[in-house]
Amino acid sequence: MASSSAEEVLVLYGSQTGNSEAAAEQLSSLIPSKLSTSDNRTLTSRCMHLDDFLELEQAKWTRLVIIVCSSYGVGQAPIGARKFREVCDTILERFGYDDTTNDGKNNNGDKMLTGVNYALLGLGDSHYTTFFRNPTAFENALSTVGATRVGELGKADASGTGNMEQSKVIERWIDSIWKDLQPVIDKPMTEEEGLKKAHEQTWKLCLELYKEWKQTNYFALIGLFLPLGGVIVGILVHLYLHGYTWGN
Repeated sequence: MASSSAEEVLVLYGSQTGNSEAAAEQLSSLIPSKLSTSDNRTLTSRCMHLDDFLELEQAKWTRLVIIVCSSYGVGQAPIGARKFREVCDTILERFGYDDTTNDGKNNNGDKMLTGVNYALLGLGDSHYTTFFRNPTAFENALSTVGATRVGELGKADASGTGNMEQSKVIERWIDSIWKDLQPVIDKPMTEEEGLKKAHEQTWKLCLELYKEWKQTNYFALIGLFLPLGGVIVGILVHLYLHGYTWGN
C-alpha cells in the first residue's frame, strides 16, 4: 500500500477589479472535490497573489499550478502580479521567445521550470489594443523555461457578448479544465528534484531583481558576535575582580 502523503495545488492570481480573484478562489475551493488521487495522497489547495507566491513562498513551485490573471491599463499586470510580470519579462529578455516554435530562442534558462505544469485563465478587454498582453507574457515566459501548460488557454473578454460574455467564458473554462488537470495528479510524484530546481532558480532570479527580499541570517550574526561578547564579559569580570567600580 502506498504511504499516505499530501499534495498541494496552488492557485495564483492577480486582479484589479476582483474578477480574477473570484475565479481563483472558486477554482481553489473546488480542487479537493473535482480532482482525486488513486493512492492515499491528500489533495489540498491554497489561493494567493502571484507576487506573494514569489516573495512569501519564495517561489516554491508545486507540480500543478493554476494561474488566473488579467491585463490592466496598457497591457500591464494588475494588483498582486506586478513583480511576477517583471520576472516573466526578465526571462523573455534573457532567453527570448520564438513565436514559430513556441519556445525559447536561447535554450531557455536551462529549462528551470521543468516539472511544473500550469493552467492559465486570462482576463482582459478587447476594447483595448493591448488585450491579453499580460497573460500572453506569462504564457510565453513560463513555456520558454520549461513549464508545461495543460488545458486550453482561457481568454475571457470583458467586451464579450452573448455566449462569449466574460462570466460565461470563465464558467465554461472552470467546468472543462478538470479533465486536463486530472492526468497530472494521476502521475506518480517523481519530480521532486525538478521542483527543487524550479524553486531555487526562480528564487535566485527574484533576489537579483529584489535585493530587499534577501533575509538576514540572524543565526550567523549571533555566531559572529558571541565570541566578541565573551571577550567583553571577560574584561568586565577582570575589572570587577581588581576592584574597579563604576561611577567613581
